[in-house]
Amino acid sequence: MKKLSKNIIAVSIVQLLFLLFSSVVLHAQDINKIYANGEKAFASGKYQEAEKSFGQVLEKDPDNYKVLRAQADTKIKLKKFQETEMLLDRILAMPESRGRNIMVFVKGDSKGRKAELVDETVMVLDESGYVDADHVDADHVDEDISQFVKDDAIAPVPHFRVYIMSSGKMELLPKSRHRIQYHGIPTATREQVTSLKLVVQKMTISENQEKPTDEMVVINEGCFQMGNNLGSPDERPAHKICLSSFKIGKYEIRQKFFQNVMKNNPSQFPGADLPTDSVSWEEARDYCKKEGYRLPTEAEWEFAARAGTTSEYYWGDAVTGKEANYCDRECVLNSRDINITDGFKNTAPVGSFPPNPYGLYDMAGNVGEWVFDWMPVNENYYLISPKKNPRGSRSELNACSGVDCVGSFSITQKVNRGGSWNKKASEMRLANRMDSHFQLQSDGTGFRCAVDLK
Repeated sequence: MKKLSKNIIAVSIVQLLFLLFSSVVLHAQDINKIYANGEKAFASGKYQEAEKSFGQVLEKDPDNYKVLRAQADTKIKLKKFQETEMLLDRILAMPESRGRNIMVFVKGDSKGRKAELVDETVMVLDESGYVDADHVDADHVDEDISQFVKDDAIAPVPHFRVYIMSSGKMELLPKSRHRIQYHGIPTATREQVTSLKLVVQKMTISENQEKPTDEMVVINEGCFQMGNNLGSPDERPAHKICLSSFKIGKYEIRQKFFQNVMKNNPSQFPGADLPTDSVSWEEARDYCKKEGYRLPTEAEWEFAARAGTTSEYYWGDAVTGKEANYCDRECVLNSRDINITDGFKNTAPVGSFPPNPYGLYDMAGNVGEWVFDWMPVNENYYLISPKKNPRGSRSELNACSGVDCVGSFSITQKVNRGGSWNKKASEMRLANRMDSHFQLQSDGTGFRCAVDLK
């Protein structure tokens, strides 16, 4: 009787384990099948069906970055860009993996084993099967359970090849009953997702296209002292300049306007209301021309930026972080000011800081601004500049484009003003002059437009 009872108990245990194990296997197989269906639907252009399949997988495995990426690609096809960005952010929030270290889990088990992934997919015969519970020897229950579900393999199936840290042995694990979890995401994946997010953000801007609005401020004619006798050599000498009335943009050109007009967006920090960055002088000039404007001359820019002030900056002689966006302690560059924060790591939405006395925003910081003038190579233009409406050195080059601007003329640099998010506070000084190659696309350079007042 005891022998019979023991047999009944043993059989019951094995049957219970079989049911539980079978449930796990079926669950894993179902998930794999659903994912495969999603991939098939995506390849066939059935994006709504793919979206549903990948969504079901993510309900069971929400931290699977590969499925998150597949769902993001699907959302792009469906033009659900905000949802796409949220999925990509989930991936980017994961730590970056170093090497191929993973955790291996038996499906349905929360305790994993540390391992190193050797091969992600190896096609081999699956030797696992099942044993008939009616023929279990109760005296060898443990042995029977360890041999649980043994049977002949039918065909090769996908396996992980892993090196188990605790045992120091290589193992082949059927994918149908195991899952792996990276310690974060591979570096290459992070780079790909980061690049894709830039594209998606620009798609969002395109989806909500907005035509440029005429936000110009009238700058009445007047005279001022341009330059700084105590500044860098190219800022000297301070000299009197008189200008006719003109209008200049109230804000730096926003990406939503640039992208609408130019049908592209070179910016490295996408955002509809962020200033256009990484734009070349030629692109800035062409945008303004398309809108019936032009770039301001360097003299016009400084006159408008000073707004009647004579201090280092249009708010005074010191920077506290409340006046403009520059390389503060949030900035990752070596030039950062570790004692001050302005609230932004990179560019800030235009108009985030107080305007100058003329009502112009971000004339200091955020992005440096291209102006019309060439930076002369072998002369100090400030020494020979006309007093009335100076238009910069080498006016014969003003109509050139591309390679026509170089060669025998030996001049390639255009002036940009105002400092930027990635520059020191001192470079936001009103008299400070910077120059860059006219075709350079720097993430610290943008622009605003101007026009003659008629």
